[in-house]
Amino acid sequence: MSNFRIRMSCIAGAVLAGALPAAPSLGQASARTPGRPLLLADDSRVPRIRLAWTRSDGSRAELRAELPYASPEQREALGENVQAFVGLGGARLEKGAGHPAGAIVCVGLFKADRDRLFFEDIAHGSDVIIELSNIAFNQPVLPDPDTLVHRLEYKTEDVEACGLTVDQAEMYNVASPDDDLGGAILPQQARFASLDGSDPGDASIDLFLAPGGTVSMRATLPYRLLRHKSDPWGLEVPGTFFEPFHFDLEFQVLPEAVAMAEGVRPTPEHRNPE
Repeated sequence: MSNFRIRMSCIAGAVLAGALPAAPSLGQASARTPGRPLLLADDSRVPRIRLAWTRSDGSRAELRAELPYASPEQREALGENVQAFVGLGGARLEKGAGHPAGAIVCVGLFKADRDRLFFEDIAHGSDVIIELSNIAFNQPVLPDPDTLVHRLEYKTEDVEACGLTVDQAEMYNVASPDDDLGGAILPQQARFASLDGSDPGDASIDLFLAPGGTVSMRATLPYRLLRHKSDPWGLEVPGTFFEPFHFDLEFQVLPEAVAMAEGVRPTPEHRNPE
């Protein structure tokens, strides 16, 4: 029995940018797409996550776990006030903006208690470090850094209390200067080009490809990026602005030949940090 298979939950297991009506075996999948096998996740390799931040006394908080592919509803306690899941799918899939040959890797964090800080006692000016590793597929792939998306979800009552409209309860930080997910997100919902590390106040996210073919991500997110773009007060000290109760980080991978044809290239930075 092959370890390669699809779980057809939209977030947890669909390994294509478009849904399929069934979960075929690897052999059946190859028959469906002559000349190119279906891109499948190898769930015999369990994803690993590491989360870290600096506390107000200068000490370091660090949480680690191995998380099998799951849906947001199947998220697990990571520690402190954080729950997490690792899945395949996300905003790009939901909004129909993914590549038909690709797969979208997603790591999501939730508050266990929505009324507490996301990251306990986080220091003002701290970064939040998120590392994801051991993501494997049934064929060589390349991750595309231009497809990085950081989706944040806020409580409706918090959004309304700041005079914002309900449609702004969801916000996006994206790597590209013009990636609006096929027109599915509005300018007031997005910080464009905020994940490429080009500005000192922006996030820095690196995608790595190990010699064995597994994919990893290392994200350095300034805590200030959790503040809503349209928050009228513009405060950045922990506890002085409304935080999201949930956020995802996602990126798309493509089969190597497809990626090369699309202009995605491996670079010297594509190396596994582990």
